[in-house]
Order: sequence, then C-alpha cells, then structure tokens
Amino acid sequence: MILELVVNGLEAAVHAAPGGRQMVIAPRTFEGLRKRRIWNIGPSLNVAELLQITDLASPLRKQNSLNENFGTGAKVASLASNQHGLRYRSCTGARVSEVVMGYRDGIYGRLYVGAKHSEVCHSEGGYDLSLDWTDVLLCGGSAEQNTVVAPYGASLKATPDWIGAHLEKRLFRLPHNVSLTLMPAIWAGAAPRPVVGLDDRREEFGHTEIRVTPNGVKIHYFYDPPEGESTKSAKGAIAAGTSREAIVFRDEMYDVRGASAWLWDAPKYGTPFGAKYVSIFVELPRDYFVCLEAYRQFLRFRDNDQRQVYLSKFSPLVRGHTPDWLAEIVRSFGPGQANYLDDISDELKALLASLVAQPQSQPPMPGLPVPPKAPAAEVKPKPAEPTAEKFQQPPVPPKPELPTVKRPPETIDLRTPEQPKERALEGRAGKFYPQSHQIFINLAYSSMKDMAGALLAGTDIPLGAHEEEARRIATETAEWALTKRISRAVVYSLSKKMLGWRPEEVSRSQSTESLSLLVDDRAFAMEMARIRYHNQLPPKLPALMAA
Repeated sequence: MILELVVNGLEAAVHAAPGGRQMVIAPRTFEGLRKRRIWNIGPSLNVAELLQITDLASPLRKQNSLNENFGTGAKVASLASNQHGLRYRSCTGARVSEVVMGYRDGIYGRLYVGAKHSEVCHSEGGYDLSLDWTDVLLCGGSAEQNTVVAPYGASLKATPDWIGAHLEKRLFRLPHNVSLTLMPAIWAGAAPRPVVGLDDRREEFGHTEIRVTPNGVKIHYFYDPPEGESTKSAKGAIAAGTSREAIVFRDEMYDVRGASAWLWDAPKYGTPFGAKYVSIFVELPRDYFVCLEAYRQFLRFRDNDQRQVYLSKFSPLVRGHTPDWLAEIVRSFGPGQANYLDDISDELKALLASLVAQPQSQPPMPGLPVPPKAPAAEVKPKPAEPTAEKFQQPPVPPKPELPTVKRPPETIDLRTPEQPKERALEGRAGKFYPQSHQIFINLAYSSMKDMAGALLAGTDIPLGAHEEEARRIATETAEWALTKRISRAVVYSLSKKMLGWRPEEVSRSQSTESLSLLVDDRAFAMEMARIRYHNQLPPKLPALMAA
C-alpha cells in the first residue's frame, strides 16, 4: 500500500517546477483522530479526473498494459486497510476536488464525490492553494483507528520508523531533484526525516563501483567497511549486518535479501567472506524483458510462463565482473587456510581427470572369453536413391554432448564460530555452492572433534611434554581426513552429470545433509587418518611406540 502510493506521488512530483518537487508523509486530524496523509506537489486532478482514477481498473496519464501499468495497484492495495475511508483531494487552479472511497454493506465503492472544497481546506489549515498538489488520506478500518501509529490496525505491530526503513529498502534512487520527507510524528523522531535512495548516498561508502555488461545490465558493488577502518567517508552508510543484495528495475529494488539471507547467499556472488560489509545490486535496463507484478512485489519475465525473476539468475554475471579491489577485500576477511588444502586440490584434479577419462561402456570382465567377431557380410552396392526433393531426408542432428566438469571445486575451511553460522552450517559438516564452485567445510562439526579425540586416545604411550603438539596434530589430521572425504564426494557427484543423472539427483547428492551423513561414518577414514597422524608426530614418539 505505502509503496504504491509513494511511487505514484513521486511520479507526479517529477513534473513539478524545479526546486518545488516535494513529497511529504505527515499526520492530519480527521474526525477527531490522527490519520496518515501522503501529499505531493505535481500535476493535479479535477473532479472528472478523480472519478476516473477511482475506477478500480482505470489509470490516468499512464499506459495500461501488462508490461507498463495495471491501473489497480494503489487503490486495491489501499482499500483493504482503509475500509472506513480512502480520501483523495487534489488542488488545481486554487480549486480543490475530493473523492472518498470505502467499504459499506459488503461493497467497495465511492462514498462521496465533490468539488469546490477550497473553503474547507482553508478552514482546516495547512494547505497552500497557490500550488497544484494531490493529497491521499488513509482513514483506516474504523473511525477510532489512528493510522499514524497503526496504519494496518492493531493486528500488525511495527517499529516507529518502519515506513522509512521499508521505503529505503525498496527505493534504490529517487527521481531527480525530488525530495521525500517523513514528518516527526510519522517516524517518532524529533525532526523531519528525509528518505534517500541508496544510490544517492554513494559518497557515504568506503568504496563503490559500477560494472556494465554488454547487454546493458549494471552491477553495483558497495563496500561499507567496519567501524574504525580508514575510508573515504566516516558516515557509515549501512550498519554492519544490514548489507543486502537486490535486483533494481526502474529505480526500485526487488528480491531484496539482507541479514542472514544475504550471508547465506553471498558465496554464490563471489563474496564468501566479509559479506556483512558488502552490498550488490543488479540493475536491469528499463526495456529489459521483465514486467512488474500487479502490486510491485516482484518481477516476472515477459515470456509464456511468466516466471518470477530471482537475483540468483545473475550470479555468474556478478562473479565475472567483481572488481579486483573487492576481491582483495573479500580475501582479507577469509580464514587462514591449512597447508593440506593444496595437496587435496591436487588430488581432486587427478580424481576429476580420471573420472572424465573413464569410458561410458564397461570392458569385458577379466577371465571371460571375448566373443569372436562375426565375418563381415558382403556389401552389395545400393541402387542410387531418387534425388527428388520430396524424398530427401532432413539431416540427423548431432547427439548432444554430455556435460563436463573442467576443474575441481575450491575447498574452504571455516574455523571461527561465526563463519559456520553465516553459512547456516551449525550442526552440519559442509556445504557446496555449485554457482561459485566452492565447498565450505565446518571444522567445528562434531565428527571432526570425535575423530581427533580417537586419534589422540590411540596413542598408547605417555605423551609428556609433547601432548599439546600431539593434540594439534590429531585435530589437523581429523580435519584433513574429513575435508578430503567431503571434497572427493562432491567431485564424484559432479561426474554423475556425465552419466545422465538429472539435476535434482545431483543436487540431492551434494546437499549438506548428504555430506554430513558421509562424515558421520568415520570408519573408512580412520585408517588413513591414523597413518598420517603417526607420521606427523614428533620424531621421538614414533620410535617410542615402535619399541
């Protein structure tokens, strides 16, 4: 409701004279109670035009089409929460017209239509009849409802500044030279609060960059550093933990993901670490093949099935255009990686090469006789076929090539308590991101601790001064063994694409649940772990054990 009304007001304010392009959300007393008022300067409406816009499926001064405008958004979105009254007033040439819509006896419709209300506006105060303006008053579901503090009634609780936070979450930028202001009573503040689009605050960030793809898609990279880090500006554009990702279309944000949802998704976009300080926005050209859902809740593709547009579709573009400075920042937030990961990477390359090279048909089992080849039959030349066009067969299309995997996934260990939490890996061993081709290993997973304890307990001699070193080696060995097992399982799952497994089957084999169950069965990994553990112990200890 609020977004529809605000966007309508902003679109009108654009056409006001420069310097006077204003929109204000403020309180107004109506029938003895405070109601929320949305007011803007701009091309206004006479009574005939007010009648037209209050037809439920009729726009004014807009193209009514699936790709442009449905003509229903603001009215339909607002009436359900304002059955007592939704009042439109508009001033043109010092003459004020008014239409009130509402719900009575099971029917939505106009409650009142009138003109020449200039005298009423003068007596109420607060109106300037020398300007052209439009004013929408939200009267709520009943005469007793205060729509300033409870615009949706008592059933929906909200923080005092919910409207400012919501608008700044959805408006990437405001129209040029248009101001949008929340009066103090609306956001429970001491002074008017300007609403500013994120793109209009670039100078407040430590670093930003726009990359433009060949088809006109713009990718916006924002970095808002931790408090205390040296930056261009010390204002703090986005508080830590409120970074986000979104699609931008016609200056509005869709599929917005923030907080934990963004942290979980961030590796898909090349930001596995430090995501709480990074925001990414994919801005589509105005003529891109998408259209708005009727109430601006999401985007749809303009094709036959009208699929919803998700940001994840653009993750390869985001990763492929990541600036070097941002990639370096992301790496700086990453954990220190163990030396054994290089060895595992080399092993995965060899494993992947062997799987790719495997023939699709199996050779005969050893020891079984090979059946002799049948003698070649005499081939007689065939008579020439007619060459008439109607007898010619279309060329046989080549068989589609099976998908191949060119490189093994990157393996990344998560060591601090916060890192598994950001990946939603608490109580899980690992997670594979096929989009970024990365495996994240939760080194705090219980099976790794259990294996380390078993290795340490298997040292049947007093460790003495070497106990701490042996404990470290046991922990690292357990991490190595189970990291190796998870990463090899993922490589095997990738090779199944070449055997014709369906995408959903491959995805199930790569799920966090499957990888965790694999690690829980430690028996197959224990023997190689014991050998490595004993080989890594300080030189004196193996000699003592042998004795």
